[in-house]
Amino acid sequence: MKEYDCVELIVEKEQYTKDGVHIGMTGWICDPRSIDETWLVCFDQYGDLPNIATISVKEEDLKLVFTGIPYQSD
Repeated sequence: MKEYDCVELIVEKEQYTKDGVHIGMTGWICDPRSIDETWLVCFDQYGDLPNIATISVKEEDLKLVFTGIPYQSD
């Protein structure tokens, strides 16, 4: 996984639900670094602000939905 990948939460855990994030929700990885096998993930609602939550999620609790588009300079 990498920054800008779209991911889905595949577990229901209290550490996520206390922030309003539940199994089946999708978000995107918003930091290029994985720290202690976790990713910073922004969960948002399509067309609605503010975001639900931006939280650290264990990689094992995520499923890759689609890969982000890497930045390419000319």
